[in-house]
Amino acid sequence: MSIPIEEVIERIPSWKDKELRYEPLGGGITNHNYTVYIGKEEYVVRIPGAGTEIFINRKNELDCSIKTGNAGIAPKVIHHLEPEYVTVVQFIRGETLTTSKIAGDDNLIKRIVNSIRTLHENVVFKSTFDPFETVRNYMHYVKLYSVPLPDDIEWMFKVAERIEMAMQRKKPRSTACHNDYLSENFLDDGEKIWIIDWEYGGMGDPYFDLGDFAVEHPFTREQEELIIKEYCGEMKKRKLHRMLLHKIVSDLWWGVWAMIQSKISKIDFDFCSYAHARFERLRNNAHDDDFNTWIETV
Repeated sequence: MSIPIEEVIERIPSWKDKELRYEPLGGGITNHNYTVYIGKEEYVVRIPGAGTEIFINRKNELDCSIKTGNAGIAPKVIHHLEPEYVTVVQFIRGETLTTSKIAGDDNLIKRIVNSIRTLHENVVFKSTFDPFETVRNYMHYVKLYSVPLPDDIEWMFKVAERIEMAMQRKKPRSTACHNDYLSENFLDDGEKIWIIDWEYGGMGDPYFDLGDFAVEHPFTREQEELIIKEYCGEMKKRKLHRMLLHKIVSDLWWGVWAMIQSKISKIDFDFCSYAHARFERLRNNAHDDDFNTWIETV
């Protein structure tokens, strides 16, 4: 359920009769975001996009947002409105990161990984997140909305099944994960890296979380190894392989997600091109010469 920003403002008691202004805040492909200015105070309002309730449990998202805000990992939640699950959070003055900036700065990669490790070590969510089960659940909506998928989608699912079976060996402890590390979900205030947007947060495999971060950026293999070294304190090949396999899983998830969005979203974004880029990268990674080694050693 989506509501206009004017109604949001009217329904927040502490904003009543105050002089304020607002403006759209760009960058998202799922929701409608605004910056609200009240004197010297600034807030970010996020209104869920139409149809997003089929992907996102907003109650779980709110739990993740509140807990990470209290832990100093994310901006604090100031208000929330139900049943629409509109959230108002503190405005963080900092740089919204970009894909090229992150990929071009090894020190920045280290800082981000440290923020991710802080999340994994210090927060516990109510919800869980399993990317394999999530993609399987999405197929209901593929049928419901007659969503077109690539001709080789069955092969992609077979690849995912192999990975899922391999992931059962030596499973790591479940941790609080974000699972959606677009570069725009990191804010750098010069001292710390903040993580925003907790729609897909849940307890899960920390190496899927790292794999999602890795797949969102054009890292070299050396930089991917750097992620593992920074996260684990040393290079661990098996952990690297787990992360590399999860890159493939992430692309399958987001590819199917985007194709469904192409049918239901009201946001002006080319979801089809986004999906096909994901599927093509999945194919390339699944055909890597070392893929079978990753499967055998994970």
